[in-house]
Amino acid sequence: MEIIPDVRIMEQKRQTSGLRPASPLDTRVTNTPIFRFAVAAFDSWDAAHKAIRDLSNGFHPQSISCLGLQEVLEPADARLNADSQQLRGLSFPDNTASISCTAGLVADRLSERARLGARTLQAALAHWLIARHASQLAEAVHDRKIIVWVQLFNDDDERRAYRSLLARSSHSVGVHDLVGN
Repeated sequence: MEIIPDVRIMEQKRQTSGLRPASPLDTRVTNTPIFRFAVAAFDSWDAAHKAIRDLSNGFHPQSISCLGLQEVLEPADARLNADSQQLRGLSFPDNTASISCTAGLVADRLSERARLGARTLQAALAHWLIARHASQLAEAVHDRKIIVWVQLFNDDDERRAYRSLLARSSHSVGVHDLVGN
């Protein structure tokens, strides 16, 4: 019995034998920075602070950010400063209340979105998140909740953060990526 080679396989071999490395355009896509965060809302500063204290055993303090109304976070400012985290005001022209975030990557990214024209916190978050998630987080802030963001670097970080945030938050916990600028 004579074996006849499959013409499609032969054609694929012929076409792929001259493969070249990816073009520079392709490498720009893969070099886009992606920052992953576990995110949870807390009803009170005491609940958020307990979670932050628990998380500080496995996470660097700079990888944990708090986002909320300035009037909600200001009373916590003394504790935040004790943890080497200072509050930064975020200027969104169409938000009726002042919003703050602890200094760090989240505050930097949100400030940049405001600088580029985001008129609300929701609009800034919608640059990275689907509209429903951006709306939920902005609504939680306006409902006087404290949003805790924990930067994740690997799967172990994600599991630790999820365990801690789920144990202490009375709301859902999600993972969100801030991609690019």
